[in-house]
Amino acid sequence: MESAMLSMGFPLVYHQGPDVIDHMGDLINFMGKRPLIVAGSFEKELVGTRIENELKSHSMHPVYFDFEGEASLENIDKVVERAESEHCDFAIGVGGGKAIDVSKAVKLKLGLPVVIVPTIASNDASTSRMIITYNTDGSFRGPLTMRENPDAVIVDSAVIASAPLRYLLAGMGDALATWFEARQCRESGVTNFLDGRPGETMFAIAELSYGLIRDYGVAAVSDHKKGVLTESLEKIIEANILLSGLGFEGCGVAAAHAFSQGFSQIRETHGSLHGEEVAVGLIGQLALENRTDDFILDLLEFYHTIGLPGSLEMLGLTQVRDHHLKTIAEFACRPGSRMHNMSFPVTTEMGVKALQRAGELARSIQ
Repeated sequence: MESAMLSMGFPLVYHQGPDVIDHMGDLINFMGKRPLIVAGSFEKELVGTRIENELKSHSMHPVYFDFEGEASLENIDKVVERAESEHCDFAIGVGGGKAIDVSKAVKLKLGLPVVIVPTIASNDASTSRMIITYNTDGSFRGPLTMRENPDAVIVDSAVIASAPLRYLLAGMGDALATWFEARQCRESGVTNFLDGRPGETMFAIAELSYGLIRDYGVAAVSDHKKGVLTESLEKIIEANILLSGLGFEGCGVAAAHAFSQGFSQIRETHGSLHGEEVAVGLIGQLALENRTDDFILDLLEFYHTIGLPGSLEMLGLTQVRDHHLKTIAEFACRPGSRMHNMSFPVTTEMGVKALQRAGELARSIQ
């Protein structure tokens, strides 16, 4: 039954622009004086010195937690223990989705502020309350939820633009699904991730996310390849990180994400990124919705133009068998899955057929 309460969630502050990292001290000085910086070795080398010097110039005393591996419960326990033992008063998550999610555990478990500094625009984790956890083998485990959104999101677009194109494309795949999943959640009347009713604001944000990517995506990819930070690229970064993050949390997710979680059950796809999996899952959702071939092929042609994967084969499963599709669909349709946010009941058999049709259409243009 649809909730009568209108619910939305936003980060306290959001800053995006080239070299904004070099002004972090001014932007987050109110958070505290002893941050725990959660970052992998690559991210530490990429921006760690800049961040550390900037914070120290504002009388802060950062402590590093060297993050490697999965966003697992084991790593979450480790980061919380480190924050406590070092008497940290807030956390800074630097990197991709997994480092960001693990850093959120400091807010979840200790109630301390968290600042998110994404170095790639591959997903929409930065703005949300969600912490997506995995088992140590890379298989999907489930979400944890903070009571509030992150306190600050600092997006250095120059750093994002210097990252490999694959990450930007993955974020576009994640963001493209936001509007389609929002529509299904609206039709089914399910509550959003804040246990309330999605408002018009969030639907407008979800639609804008899709529109910006379709309007500016090709130009942004071209600009990225040239190594030029343009307005088109800034718009895609905003869509990937901010708009998609607000849209999915404020509206909900459906089959595209359910299918993507099913892909995690197939070992051969474990080298793919979350947004790549959601992009393929979106084609499955559109097939479930009985969209026309022309509609689906139009989106697949866009995938092809920008270089986004549209099939399981492109995720690494070179020989797609019926038992693979059944495994994916069974997990996607399990009790409690976001598949049940669709506006109509979906069975495992329906999921298999949708994936079969999606694969056939994708292969027709590869």
